[in-house]
Amino acid sequence: MRSQFKAMARRIKAAASAIDDAIRQTHAARLAIMAASLRRALPLLAMLLLATLLFCLFLAWSSARSVFLVLSPASPTGIMAGIAAVVAGLAVLELCAAFAIVIMTAALQLAYDTGRHCVLALLAIASALGLALMASHLSAEGIPALAGAVLPTLGLCGLVALTIWFKRAYLRPAYPGFRDFWVDVVEARHFLMRAAHGE
Repeated sequence: MRSQFKAMARRIKAAASAIDDAIRQTHAARLAIMAASLRRALPLLAMLLLATLLFCLFLAWSSARSVFLVLSPASPTGIMAGIAAVVAGLAVLELCAAFAIVIMTAALQLAYDTGRHCVLALLAIASALGLALMASHLSAEGIPALAGAVLPTLGLCGLVALTIWFKRAYLRPAYPGFRDFWVDVVEARHFLMRAAHGE
C-alpha cells in the first residue's frame, strides 16, 4: 500500500512539474517573469510590463465573456459555452502577450538604431499627442467621460511617467539614478531573447 501511495505521489509530482513547465513556456508567463526579474533593477519598466500583462488579461477576459454570452443560448447547461469561453480567453491572452513581446523587441531595436535623444523625442511626441487627445475628449464629453476610458487614461499616465523617467535616467548625468543607455538596451535585448526562448 505504501509503495502505491509513493508511486501515485511521484506521478502527481511529475504531472504538476509538466504543467508548470508548460505554463512557463507561454508568452503571458514570460511577461510576468520579466516583470518580476526587473522589479528591483528597473521598477518603472517592471510596472509597465505588469500593466501590459494586465491589459492582455483584460482583453482575454473580455473575449471569453463575449464568447460565453454568444454561445450561452445554444448551451442549456452552459458547460460547452464555458469551455469555449476558456479556450478563447487563453488563445487571446497568448496572442496578445506574444504581440506585446514582438512590439518590445522592435522598440528595443529602434532604440538601439536611433539613440537616446531620438527615443526621448518619440516618447515626448507620443505623450503630447496622448495628452492633446485626452484634453479634446474631456472638453467634448466632460469629466464623467473618464469613467469609460480607464485603461487609456492609465496607459497615458504610464507613457508620461516613462518619458519623465527616461529623460532623468539617460540624459541627466547629475541624476542619482543615471544609467548607461547603450548598456541597458543591449542587456534588455539579451534578456528579452532569453525570455522568449524560456531561459
